[in-house]
Amino acid sequence: MKNNQNTWILFAIIPLLTLLTSCGMMNDSDTSNNHEGQAANAQSSNWADAARKAMNTAEHYKDQEQYNKSKEYYIKAAEYFEQANMPSWTVQSNIYADFIDTDVTLYVEQPVKQDKNLGKFEPESGTYLGFFMAGSRETNRPDLMDDIYGRNHAIYLTYTKWGQHYEETDSYFPLKFAENAKKYQAGIQIGFEPSEGLDQVVDGEYIRQFAREAKESGVPVFLRYASEMNGEWVPWSGDPEKYKEKFRLVHDIMEKEAPNVAMVWSPNFLPRHNIDQYYPGDEYVDWVGTSLYTIPFSHGERKPGGNPIDYLRPIYEKYSHKPMMVSEGAVSHYSYELDEDFSEWAASQIGNMYGFLPRMFPNIKAVTYFNLDKITTNYDNQNNNYDLADNKQVDKTYQRMIQNGQFIDQLTVEGAKTTIETQFLPVQEVKQVNGEHDTFLYVKLPEGEQPYYVAVYQGDKKLGESYAQPWNMRIDFSKVDPNRPLTLIAFDREFKRLATEKVEVSF
Repeated sequence: MKNNQNTWILFAIIPLLTLLTSCGMMNDSDTSNNHEGQAANAQSSNWADAARKAMNTAEHYKDQEQYNKSKEYYIKAAEYFEQANMPSWTVQSNIYADFIDTDVTLYVEQPVKQDKNLGKFEPESGTYLGFFMAGSRETNRPDLMDDIYGRNHAIYLTYTKWGQHYEETDSYFPLKFAENAKKYQAGIQIGFEPSEGLDQVVDGEYIRQFAREAKESGVPVFLRYASEMNGEWVPWSGDPEKYKEKFRLVHDIMEKEAPNVAMVWSPNFLPRHNIDQYYPGDEYVDWVGTSLYTIPFSHGERKPGGNPIDYLRPIYEKYSHKPMMVSEGAVSHYSYELDEDFSEWAASQIGNMYGFLPRMFPNIKAVTYFNLDKITTNYDNQNNNYDLADNKQVDKTYQRMIQNGQFIDQLTVEGAKTTIETQFLPVQEVKQVNGEHDTFLYVKLPEGEQPYYVAVYQGDKKLGESYAQPWNMRIDFSKVDPNRPLTLIAFDREFKRLATEKVEVSF
């Protein structure tokens, strides 16, 4: 969805909390004639008051950089908000806990174990590279992608509105866009938007012709129908039952008319308390996607602790029985609100998004970068710049990350031919390992801080080290004593320890 989904993020939650005691969610006047209602509302008010106090305490400890204590109180606040039946505030409190959390985990390469049937166009392993070609360099031209970024991409993203007609090809389906992608052995993703609301979605000549033309295109089509439905910024939000009815209708038509179309159900990563109610059912969904944006500043507050891995995790845990994709996602390297550059932070978040995320979440089978400077648009907020062309550091990081053999850069209706036969598991889950293996160290520090250097030790013996995200290293496990813990360390530029984690192994 090209309208900005970040508007929901309630980064102003702390100031707003002071208003809770005077708003309707915390008084019982509406139930004055009902004793049971009074008691329930009073109890809710007590829980909300406890949540407010926990949030204030968490903020105090965060200001003192006592992050473990701060996280403890953010989690308490989330528990209290849940008791008060305030789900969106519950989510936000957990997000704040994520912002200041520390995670240091060693991942070890292991053979892939396939024990499921693959979905439509799903590769056995690996991740399709996807791209929205709206930047100042590529301007919707797939023929330029290899020269600019050092690789072709397997999926190109476009948008169409329900009822839109393409005069150049006299079609309802974006045939010209599909033809250009097909020349470079790429599929397409379509953000399919009923911009006048769900009532316009009916079975008729338009959607039937659209489906027939989709089949005629001869390319793999990921049809992302009415995405970000969980956000109030889209006109198809607010009625989950009608949404599911219309999604199923479009699915049934595509199944009959266009076998090269995979239906993608794709909420935004926030709000997440209402996502499940929009799910049409496994039989109607081929892929589950999500919009996933990481920005450094929103609603008057700097929040550099945002991390696409944390944002994705709750959705992944719920829906990874399906092949999944980041349908559209990006990292802002410049805030127009602040008139401030965030190059170093943004480069590290690109590292999270491309260096770690697909390897930590192996059912993420596609990631599409939304390459656009929002200031060039005339819709929604124009606060962030995602265009890689405008930032050499972020651009270089993106190009370096996508060279990884994990990524797949071609796709036809016959599917992707992959030779990737390994996956990465946390070392604690590895039961058998011998000899040398590729590994990486995932490091997340409070408020988005990044290490300069990482190392893995056993006792005084250094097993591996790395100076560049995604902290790849090759470790000889024949030299590891399985009866002794490993020590994982992240250092700053002065080689001061930022984080230390001891890990017991069981191989």
